[in-house]
Amino acid sequence: MAANPFLLRKPGRNNFVNCWILKSMNTQNTRERIIYLIFWIMVFTFPILLSTGGNRIDWVRVAQEEWRIFPFFLVFLLNNFLFFRFFREKRYVRYFLYAGIVILLLSFLSSFQTMLFKAIQIPPPPNLQGRQDLMRVLNAFFYNSIFSILVIGLNNAIKITFDWFQEKRNYEELQKENLQNQLALLQHQISPHFLMNTLNNIHALVDYDHEIAKNSIVKLSKLMRVLLYENDHYTLEKEISFLKDYIELIKIRVNQNVEIVFHYPDIIPQITFPPLLFITFVENSFKHGILATGKSFIHIFLAIEGDSLHFNIRNSENALTQQNNGIEKIGLNNARKRLDLVYGKNYTFDVIETGSSYEVNIKIPLNDNKMPGH
Repeated sequence: MAANPFLLRKPGRNNFVNCWILKSMNTQNTRERIIYLIFWIMVFTFPILLSTGGNRIDWVRVAQEEWRIFPFFLVFLLNNFLFFRFFREKRYVRYFLYAGIVILLLSFLSSFQTMLFKAIQIPPPPNLQGRQDLMRVLNAFFYNSIFSILVIGLNNAIKITFDWFQEKRNYEELQKENLQNQLALLQHQISPHFLMNTLNNIHALVDYDHEIAKNSIVKLSKLMRVLLYENDHYTLEKEISFLKDYIELIKIRVNQNVEIVFHYPDIIPQITFPPLLFITFVENSFKHGILATGKSFIHIFLAIEGDSLHFNIRNSENALTQQNNGIEKIGLNNARKRLDLVYGKNYTFDVIETGSSYEVNIKIPLNDNKMPGH
């Protein structure tokens, strides 16, 4: 099961990522070697197929062709297992120096294959029979060099392609890890802020009514249980329940001049959801939406329309809030960052101010509800 991106970062997370990268690299190396194995089996098998006449294989011709292929196979081995690491480390001068020396040396030696065939007592192919003059040697040297360059080029193209895919996978995994860390940090910033405000509320109740204060502590305990233990399987239903408990806790200390409405769907889909995504907006409504005199209101609406969740919160705006219109609170800023990290550009966020009211509208997708790390 995929790790929950909203949990605080565990100490072993880096080890997990490193193990994942090592495992991915091992898989890449295995696939790369399988490709080379298949390629060279085909290359060395091809002369056998060409030398088959009827039901008989001309093994002399096979040996001739295999010996002609072998220098290019040697070039591949040296480049693949020795020289390419210099290219990967961007030590290009050393790489091209070594690769060039090998190409020139093996191409030159391969140009004297007539003597090689005689040394191993195998008749040379028809095109190598006869006296090996300078032009034939230069011609053979040229074509051997071209084929050696093609072999190295093909080898490098495959390795660079695999390296690119590996770097892309590593980058995506590290980006995912970064998103998880940022989300965990933002959630960690939200929790103390919420706890501080709620404890202040309970503190105000202690001298007012001991029984109400006790009940408030029970409600706070329930809310803290969500913060500490239920993030692993957090759902939209738990988010709504959390908001209900929080609002009930706040209602105790507000006067009857405040109209509080919280409307949510009767049927709530069982889907995963970012913990405490909306609590910051609710906190700010209670902090800035209650007027010192006269009637005030806080209206919260959650609605599901198709594959989207609509969150609307509207409150009366007091004079202090109006004076601080140009200052975005830390909590609201963190909430918007979480929306960016979780939903990218797939959400809408609108703020409407009329001078007497403050309204926030958020629309987020619910269709499969993909989160970083899932």
